[in-house]
Amino acid sequence: MIFKRFVNLLVFLFLLGAGLLTFFLILSGGRESGTLDGFYWLQADTSGFNSAPATTRWYNYNWCGYEDGQLANCSSRAPAKPFSPRDNFGDSSNLPSSFRNNRDAYYYLSRVGWAMLLIALFFIVLALVPAFLATFLPFKSVPVLYCVLSWLAFFFIILAACLYTGCYVKARKAFHNGGRSAKLGAKNFAFIWTSVFLMLINAVWSTVFSATHKGRSSYSDHDMYAQYESPSVDTGAQMEKSTYNSGTTDGVGPGPVAAAPVIGQPQPATQAGDGKFFQKLKTRKHAPSSEMEPAGDGGLAGPVTVRE
Repeated sequence: MIFKRFVNLLVFLFLLGAGLLTFFLILSGGRESGTLDGFYWLQADTSGFNSAPATTRWYNYNWCGYEDGQLANCSSRAPAKPFSPRDNFGDSSNLPSSFRNNRDAYYYLSRVGWAMLLIALFFIVLALVPAFLATFLPFKSVPVLYCVLSWLAFFFIILAACLYTGCYVKARKAFHNGGRSAKLGAKNFAFIWTSVFLMLINAVWSTVFSATHKGRSSYSDHDMYAQYESPSVDTGAQMEKSTYNSGTTDGVGPGPVAAAPVIGQPQPATQAGDGKFFQKLKTRKHAPSSEMEPAGDGGLAGPVTVRE
């Protein structure tokens, strides 16, 4: 148990790390100076593309010219700024043919990839709560929720990584085929694939932890059956005894109270007279139907006549 808690806390740190890396990727291009200016997706030679800078870097929110180690001539900032040299700089004869013929592929790969990155970050944040609570709470539902959220976060982060990689690797190849220099942003791709690796470990461990967790549900079977448990024989005897001792007779004081009659069984008489009376009734009930003739003048009983 101690080993599982230790591993769970370690994997929880992996989850935190994946969330932090994904957050930095979301902020790519958020500022034109400071640390964030090094988080770009692609840097390429764009000289001759109408009014484009000689060297351009593409971010999530804009693209900027890069000269002497500084960013300049940046575009307007907008969420999910598409990567498409044809849309960014206008059509030009100097553009590689891939950017003119496959404009939609670059446009939608970059935009959808950013959306998948946002969804992945959302599920990573949601998974943090059950991931932490699963270490300490005994309920079975918490590890299951942790497992589901981890796999959802992993699915969207790997989808975003594949979309971004496919888009910018294809673009780098197009620049190279046109005789132009281009390189991928090492930090962004290192961060996104590291997040994929950390989320894979997290998803696998959450599955193992959920399958081997021996917690109880929030409303256990023991509690459910306890509500419908029938009273035992001893409990019934105690209740009958308590009823017997608490009865009264003719208002004088506590006395015995007759138990409820049971159909099909002879009942004990409460008094001696009553017992003889009910015994006579029972005898007459089961006796054969007959009558005694009235006695004669001498007062002696006559012969018995049985009526058929």
